[in-house]
Amino acid sequence: MILACKHCDRLINVGHIGQQQRARCPVCHSHLLSCKNNQQQWLSAFSIASLLFLFSSLYSPFISFAQKGLSQQITLWDAALLLSEKYSTALAVVFVFTILVMPLFMCFLVLLTNSPLWSKLNPHNARWIAKTLSYIMPLNLADIFLVAVLVSTFKLMSYAELSLGYGFWAYVLFVFCFIELLTLIDANELWQRQQKQFEPKPLLCGQSALSQSLKQCNVCGQLTAHEHCPRCYAKTHFRKPQASARAFAWMLTSLVLMVPANLLPIMNTINLGQDTFATVFSGIVIMWQSGSYPIAAIIFVASICIPLFKALALFYLLYEAKMCNNPKRASQLYRWLEWMGKWSMIDVFVVIVLVSLVQLGSVLTVEPQIGIVFFAVMVLCQMMAVHSFDPRILWDKLKANE
Repeated sequence: MILACKHCDRLINVGHIGQQQRARCPVCHSHLLSCKNNQQQWLSAFSIASLLFLFSSLYSPFISFAQKGLSQQITLWDAALLLSEKYSTALAVVFVFTILVMPLFMCFLVLLTNSPLWSKLNPHNARWIAKTLSYIMPLNLADIFLVAVLVSTFKLMSYAELSLGYGFWAYVLFVFCFIELLTLIDANELWQRQQKQFEPKPLLCGQSALSQSLKQCNVCGQLTAHEHCPRCYAKTHFRKPQASARAFAWMLTSLVLMVPANLLPIMNTINLGQDTFATVFSGIVIMWQSGSYPIAAIIFVASICIPLFKALALFYLLYEAKMCNNPKRASQLYRWLEWMGKWSMIDVFVVIVLVSLVQLGSVLTVEPQIGIVFFAVMVLCQMMAVHSFDPRILWDKLKANE
């Protein structure tokens, strides 16, 4: 089987892949294809396990908080309702989508694609399902939410007594199963089961698909010279339309939002009737001064360093796409941006957890502030900037092997 690398556009003859093996591009070293023992059975098993653990975590006690004789116990579903009714509908939507809607949708789609119905679907419906999977996979924030819960518990340990309920441990098991599920999903294997790949002739391996006037379908990976994919009927492009301009616009928007996100308060802590407004940076300083050095370092890196570095890295990629000095290094940087994009959401989830849990009236209460909305939108804009960029343009001006 001949595939076009999604990162450098080189045609690679993958050949036969044995069990428990994976193929990588010899040019840019990005992942091409993998083959695991009983992959379909494992996908179905982890999907069902993820659903069971997720539903178990929704209504069971998640975490409890007690201070001065007052106590507060919360479930994940109660947390979403509290956010929506008393504070921010936008935060409630982000919370419900990331911890409930997206994982549920993903698990059901995986079960569908591993059922006998998948091979019987017409290409239009299969294309819609595959596109949905590819769009929501990068939005997996379950592991980020779990880290945010742990950070929140460290922040609250100095205030009161905390205990973790059955819902928390069920959610931990859900995160492990769900992450393993995501690592098993392979788009090429998915489409080979739905419909075999057409191979246009002739194909010159080692050269780019662009140099042979071939376009790679963004949905199923099919190579074609036509305007629409012959396998899934999606519209095809040599490169993502206006990839550089869109990536630049999204990242520039995120930089503008970064100013109010860091200057405006993200939450207000009411302790014995006294208001204490905290920005992202002031919260880090408070944790550092209280001796929580690892947690302060994690928040500082995830909330301040990573967004700034992502902006600089994307601007470097846009520059590298024009100069083509070191496309291999630039491709590695792009893959790093894809992986690190979501970690800046830790602060958003920390605020959500604290607001949901700490509601003891005038004794101790945490309220969200407008800064957290700017921060969440800023992170989403950066994720869209990375998604809009097309890493293949990094290699277009390279003349070697052409």
